[in-house]
Amino acid sequence: MGEPMIDQDEPLRPKHVAFKIEVDKNTGTVFGILVAAEGPMKFTRSIVDQALLKAGVFHWAKDGRVINILINNFSRKKPCQLMIATRKNATFKVTLSSDNMAAYIDVDPAQGGVGLTVEDLTNELVANLVASDRIDIESLEEVTSAAEPEQFTVATGRLAVQGTDTQFKSLVEEHNYAPVEILEDKYGSIDHWTGKKYVTVLPQAPIMERTPPQLGIDGYDIFGQGLPSVPGKEIPWGKKMRGTSFDPDNPEILISEVAGHPVFFRNGGRVDASLEFDNVDLTTGHITFDGSVFIKGDVRTDMEVNATGDIFVSGVVERARIKAGNNITVLGGVVGDSQVEVPDGGLPAYECFLEAFGSITAKYVNLAWLSAGDDIIVREYVFNSKLKSGDKVEIGQGGGKGRLVGGETHAVESVIVKTMGSEAYNITKVFLGSSKTILDSLDKLNFIREQRVSRERVLRGLLPPAEAEGGDPIQYSEEELTRIQRIKVTLRKLKDDTNEIDRRRKQAILGDQDGPQPTISATSACFPNCYLNINGVRERVSTEHRAIAYVKKFSKIAVRA
Repeated sequence: MGEPMIDQDEPLRPKHVAFKIEVDKNTGTVFGILVAAEGPMKFTRSIVDQALLKAGVFHWAKDGRVINILINNFSRKKPCQLMIATRKNATFKVTLSSDNMAAYIDVDPAQGGVGLTVEDLTNELVANLVASDRIDIESLEEVTSAAEPEQFTVATGRLAVQGTDTQFKSLVEEHNYAPVEILEDKYGSIDHWTGKKYVTVLPQAPIMERTPPQLGIDGYDIFGQGLPSVPGKEIPWGKKMRGTSFDPDNPEILISEVAGHPVFFRNGGRVDASLEFDNVDLTTGHITFDGSVFIKGDVRTDMEVNATGDIFVSGVVERARIKAGNNITVLGGVVGDSQVEVPDGGLPAYECFLEAFGSITAKYVNLAWLSAGDDIIVREYVFNSKLKSGDKVEIGQGGGKGRLVGGETHAVESVIVKTMGSEAYNITKVFLGSSKTILDSLDKLNFIREQRVSRERVLRGLLPPAEAEGGDPIQYSEEELTRIQRIKVTLRKLKDDTNEIDRRRKQAILGDQDGPQPTISATSACFPNCYLNINGVRERVSTEHRAIAYVKKFSKIAVRA
């Protein structure tokens, strides 16, 4: 037999190998070395760690991947020399928030190398134009003592606080119908909608107080640039406040001149001498009154009630027409013609109509048309009706069933019910218009954009000319060139910020901002055949849901998280 072939490129391996380390503190490196040995020995990751600890370099930056290669070479009895750890100095990075209201430092602590000092960090922040009085020294000290990579907030600004406009505070329990007594039905259930009292005031009673506007609080960003606040607006008392006068001892307090019902508006109020009826029927005829109307019983079929103030009905509105200059409250229900035919998915010809410049509150609504400038609140249910609210619709408040079935419901801010649709899959339509929060979002974005543009103008004015009047280039010192470069970097960042604000302004105009949005919510159940429309985007509910809320997200209707 011939001699075995030997690979000349692969050196003969020893029978055993041993491990040791060498530390070069000049270069800041640690080598793991495997050399030939006479006898066997164990070798694990813990042995490497013990050797590093004994050499005083355990806290240096270890390369786990290389250590694994070293361990693998040991098992193969392959001598080698590999760099397994290095001395590493601390590093950090300064980041400024897009709105210039915060500065952050991301730190990677030293591992055997040179750490950071508060002075190092302060100098870098100042180099990024952060005002020294905005820097939090305690946070910088935490950065220097960090044991793990971490981000710290090291400088913050303060947003300007807008001043408070003139406030008008009601001094009476407006529209608070306190219970005279709590009644139980034959089943022992308490009906909180019975036994209510209509609120009135006596002459000379204080009804409203005005407080002056308040100044705002100025803010500032991390560059130390002031963010001026907007003072509160002075709002005068309203006009046409009949039935009232001013307290002779305090002109900021409005008092009643007559006994009657107080009606409040944004910047004032009036006192209406209210009319009272047991019922509105053929014995009273139609009611038209410049003030408020209190009806102890019902409004019967085909009757009409028109009042410039509030209309309060203790009983039921039966296929009647009611119009109020302020609020309508019906402790019983609102019932249209029960014989009317309701087309599938359509609306009947309503003969029961309630219109309020303020809000409408009722126990239940069936086959009626309700239109309110503010809220529509129904306790039990709304069946096959048309609701139009200038603010929100809430069905099921106060422990009621809260069912919305059939018809059309229109609102601006939100529609919140317990159950939307029915087990019979009746077609139920809900529409929402644009929310005022979109306008609020636009105002805020416009203010921030103006701040960025103003700062950009200031910085551009600080840039010196590149050429002298004769056209010759100007030679600047190294310090001046560094300052010019920092200004240019800040200008580029301000431009990026402005572009981002413009993008968000466009989203806000489209109703796609991340803030609060018009919402359709069913807190208990939502059935198929509910047709939703939020700011022109349509969706048909095709499956049953327990509790669910819908919002507009970009060009689709989505489930709110």
